[in-house]
Amino acid sequence: MKGKPETTLLIVEQHRHHGEEIYHDVRSFFDHYHVATTVKEALILFEKHEFDMVIANPFFADGSGRMFITSLRQKKQRYTPPIIIVSTLPSEKVKLDFYSYGADAYFEIPYDKVKFTATVRERLERHLRDIENKGMDTVTGFGTRLELEQDFTLDQKMLQTQSGSGILGLIAPVGIDFVIRDFGLEAGDRLIKTLTGLMKQMCSEKLQAASWTQKSIVFAIMNKSEREVIGGLENIRVRYLELVKDITRLSITPGLRAVISTINAEETLEEQVKKLSGQLIVISKQPDARPIQFYGETSPLKRKVVLADPDPVSCNIITHRLTKDGFFPRVVRNTQEIAALKDKHDIAVILVDTLVPEGGIEMVRALHRIPELAAVPLMILSRFGHEEEIAEAFEAGAEDYLMKPLSLVELSARVKRLSELTP
Repeated sequence: MKGKPETTLLIVEQHRHHGEEIYHDVRSFFDHYHVATTVKEALILFEKHEFDMVIANPFFADGSGRMFITSLRQKKQRYTPPIIIVSTLPSEKVKLDFYSYGADAYFEIPYDKVKFTATVRERLERHLRDIENKGMDTVTGFGTRLELEQDFTLDQKMLQTQSGSGILGLIAPVGIDFVIRDFGLEAGDRLIKTLTGLMKQMCSEKLQAASWTQKSIVFAIMNKSEREVIGGLENIRVRYLELVKDITRLSITPGLRAVISTINAEETLEEQVKKLSGQLIVISKQPDARPIQFYGETSPLKRKVVLADPDPVSCNIITHRLTKDGFFPRVVRNTQEIAALKDKHDIAVILVDTLVPEGGIEMVRALHRIPELAAVPLMILSRFGHEEEIAEAFEAGAEDYLMKPLSLVELSARVKRLSELTP
């Protein structure tokens, strides 16, 4: 890093010796580093220092990894550092979810050290170029997320006081991880750069946008109809496929995916993007889904949620919240009660607490052996959050894992997202 400004790394890992091992792999790129073993410690350090990168294992004794990423993205630092996640959780299960919360890269432990260090170097160099460019993204040419948030707030005020309309969207190239893996970060940057160039041509001066992560873009357009925006995005999709076909797999279509919605003047940008992210994750897992959608188009018909939890207080809280969200919760005690249900075909999601008498993970395995339930998404609820338990839950077939005490807002969002996966 000769000739470069001094760089500082934050590693968040609940086992300090694991954090030191990660630093050993990337020490040649940084002048200073800190290891935090809790969310609280990490956030205190974040207030005291300007970090150039965060590498985090999302298992904490005092918080959720996803919420930690969100909290970092909400910090109003001059230049938001890239966030790299390292985890034992299976990449195919959780990677997109971590990206939707704001992570820039995901590595499953044990990771390939050559690819890991190459990614760290490339992300750091790009971050330093962005700083030299006073925060403007050197790949897209867009400003910072903070600038977009400020513009978006002004748009919301205008919609409250004047006639008019606005569209908010989230867009991401398909297969960018494969491109980066096979051809390097520069090839991935080319996909993003090509996409943003086409967007600027379509929207001209009406476009407001920022890189939400290094793999997705949030944009806002005022006084264009839903039909105009969807038509423009479809034209972009066709031209994009032609321009990047030399570095994308020809079998990967549709090239990009996008979800749009009308701007809600009552919700923050973060809240609205989170909804779009949920739908984008859903259609990303459905190859036959239309690549450009309006928010809510994938609303599920199935609204029944089965809950297996031995704690009556927890059951009351969860059923009350899910009922408020428009679901129809049903409390059961064991696998046999679920297997005996006559309306199994209407179940959208099954929630299983790890403390059910037969064992939560064993229950997940048993439910997967029931043909009518094999495709129903399962979420584990747990008070423990041990890394080994979470990995075992995913290996058993769970689609998601949520720590207790529950955030009811997060529970609602996750149940809704899982319900959209139900065939």
